[in-house]
Amino acid sequence: MKKYFKIFILFLIVGLFCYGLGYGYRIPKPITFTNLSDPTQINQLNQTLTDLWDITNGRYHINIVTSNPDGSLRGIIGEIVLFNNSGTYYLEVNTDGGTIWRGVALSNTP
Repeated sequence: MKKYFKIFILFLIVGLFCYGLGYGYRIPKPITFTNLSDPTQINQLNQTLTDLWDITNGRYHINIVTSNPDGSLRGIIGEIVLFNNSGTYYLEVNTDGGTIWRGVALSNTP
């Protein structure tokens, strides 16, 4: 009986760990596609499916920019970029689907 209980606990821990890993890589909610004969919506659908495939297969990458994105770079809500300001790195996140970016400085603290 103890053996089965240990196996159950092991599977439970592994399952919770895998769930946590998958939850960390979220993509934004896709828009509602109403007219798939429109080339713009087909392009948006293809981009959404590509994002989903990239995240599912561990191929999510962060773009590196060398000029401050706040006020100058348009993005989608939740998009992340790495801002390199002469060796100081900032992780910037788009907050409004436009040109508003909020970031935090990254440090080399272990």
